Amino acid sequence: MSAKKPTKINQLMTTQPSNVVFLSSWLVDNGYSGLLQTRYRKSGRLKSIGVGAMIKSGANIDYTGAVYALQKQKGKTIHPGDKTALSLLRKAHYPEFEPQEYYTSRR
Repeated sequence: MSAKKPTKINQLMTTQPSNVVFLSSWLVDNGYSGLLQTRYRKSGRLKSIGVGAMIKSGANIDYTGAVYALQKQKGKTIHPGDKTALSLLRKAHYPEFEPQEYYTSRR
C-alpha cells in the first residue's frame, strides 16, 4: 500500500487561507517556478489579478488578503489605519453595518 504524495498545487490550495493573495516572488521562493505558475493560471487553478499577484480561482478577495500577503509573504510591517482600523476594532464613531469595499488609487 503506497501513500499518494500530494501535488504542489493541492498542497498550496490546502495550506494557504482561501482569501489570500499570492505574490509571484513568494511562490518562486517556495518552489513554484514561473513556468509552473503559468501552467496553474492556464489550467484555471490560479487567477492573475495584476503583475506579480494571483489568487485562487473563485476566491473572494478583499483588502485583508492583500495585507496578509504583504505581512506574511513579504515580511512587511503594514497594517490598516485610520477609519478602517477603528472599524475593525468596532470603535468607529459611525459603525458600518455592511462590509465596505476598499480601494487604493494610483496618482
